[in-house]
Order: sequence, then structure tokens, then C-alpha cells
Amino acid sequence: MEHKFVIRGRFYGDKTFPSLNDYLHECGKNPKNGGKMKRDYMMVASNAIRLQLRRLKVNRPIILHYRFYEPRKGQRRDFMNIFSLADKVIQDALQQCKVIPDDGPDWVKNTTHEFYYTDKEPWIEVVIEEL
Repeated sequence: MEHKFVIRGRFYGDKTFPSLNDYLHECGKNPKNGGKMKRDYMMVASNAIRLQLRRLKVNRPIILHYRFYEPRKGQRRDFMNIFSLADKVIQDALQQCKVIPDDGPDWVKNTTHEFYYTDKEPWIEVVIEEL
């Protein structure tokens, strides 16, 4: 069974989420800045999860399939920097919203990620595949 939610919007400049480099830069300024940034983006992800998945709870291990739609204009960010922070934040948000009981390897078996460029508003699409 599959479940999908979308995080749509410009929450970090003209992008949906910051990259890992942006996060590390904030941590370098002050460790509390990094924690605040992570909490802020977990809230963005949690809001999308709660609105679109309602009270979904999975009872089996999952694979997370990500599709990132980045702005075509401007800087083209390194794919792994985009994925790294977003994956951590989204998995933590799924656990916080009680969709999954844990984000460890017993529950999140794998992830896939695809990247596209768009002229529209950027977004992240997440498909939860129950095994």
C-alpha cells in the first residue's frame, strides 16, 4: 500500500527546504541556530503530514520515495545536500506525527530520491510504500 504527501512552497528563500550546507552553516554560527532550523522545517513537514495523511499509522516497515522539484532559475544545488537534510527532517516528522513508530532501520528499510527542475513553485513529494 502507498501513501503520498506533498510539501509545497518556498520556505527557504526560493526553495522548499534548506540544504545540508545551509544547516551546517547555521550550526557553525551557533549550535542553537541549527536546532531551531531543524525544528522549523520539521513543523513544515509535520503540517503537510497531518493535513494530507490525517491520522495514518503504518504497521509494517516502509520505503520512502522522494521527488524533489527544485527551482529551474538560480543556483543548482548539489542533490545529496538537498536530500540529506530533507530526509532527516521528514523521517523525524513522520515519527513525531506517529505515522511510523521509529525512524530506525527496522522501520525505514530504504529511500529513493529523484530530482527535477520546475518553473513553478518548488515542492517535495513523498510516497510511503508499506512493505
